[in-house]
Amino acid sequence: MRFGIQFGSYPAGTDPTEELEHISQRARLAAKCNFEALFHAQHYLNGPDTASFQSLPMLAYLAGQVPGLYLGTSIFLLPLHPPVMVAEYVATLDVISGGKFLFGIGQGYRDAEFKSFGVEKRHRRDRLIEAVQVIRKLWTEDKVTFQGRFFQLAGVTAAPKPLQRPCPPILMGADTLKTVSQVPEVADHWIASRRHSKEFLREALPAYKAALERQGKEFKGLFMFRDLCIAGSSREAEDRVRAVYERRYQEYQREGQPGERYDLPFDELRQGRLIVGSPDEVIEEIMTYHKEFGAEFMWFMVDWPGFDPQWALETIQVFGERVIPEIKRLTPLCPVP
Repeated sequence: MRFGIQFGSYPAGTDPTEELEHISQRARLAAKCNFEALFHAQHYLNGPDTASFQSLPMLAYLAGQVPGLYLGTSIFLLPLHPPVMVAEYVATLDVISGGKFLFGIGQGYRDAEFKSFGVEKRHRRDRLIEAVQVIRKLWTEDKVTFQGRFFQLAGVTAAPKPLQRPCPPILMGADTLKTVSQVPEVADHWIASRRHSKEFLREALPAYKAALERQGKEFKGLFMFRDLCIAGSSREAEDRVRAVYERRYQEYQREGQPGERYDLPFDELRQGRLIVGSPDEVIEEIMTYHKEFGAEFMWFMVDWPGFDPQWALETIQVFGERVIPEIKRLTPLCPVP
């Protein structure tokens, strides 16, 4: 198995230079403590209560801070962007990372983002599909011509190409059984979200595998994103994360996040989602995800708006020094598909 950490939003009142230093500290510590990947989320117009850096420039910055790690978007809101721009930005990041970029995409759901970009939300899936087609062609071909509903190209060539051949893997988020089943039509891998309960995963994984088979593709392990907090015990870890975790999921519900129900109390929300506890308890839980769901590449949110930054660093260090070596001992190292 391989492991990474994810960066996302932070309280809007925080000095952004202070938050940048927190991110750098976490990234440097993760690299030192056996993690292999850094991911960054993307949203626009997060204010007034929260803020977030944009993923592609932040990942380029982090590549300079801690070279040699996988870099990934989890996720990039592809329907909001011109595919030519995205193809060249991601190719640049693939070169910067030494051919270790993982392009995670999603169709988005927040009305404010679509309205502010002048993009009709009802077109989001069709725009995403066309954009992926354009991006793949620009990454793998010269003199590209494309005539689509939303995007048109006439004999153009993008350079440089990504280092990865034929191109960086495209990972895709999906939150309902229907959209999970559609992932193999567009992308290489499904990202199982931290919002997905084990109950949902038990329904969605067979549907995803069946969809892969219909496309003539092989299941090569699950890319999975989870929430993580390590302390001396489950109770201590839960006490640390309870308020910020519950508040974040209530925000998902208010924002119209599709999928399961999130306006629930902490004790219900955490069931089958949140990985908390002592190192030994966390090892047991990670192995459950590996054995039951085929998780091969996992990354974690270890910090939420309002969470103590020192607790986030403690989770990274303890997981990296005590959990990752044991998981590596128990599982074979997976190639990144």
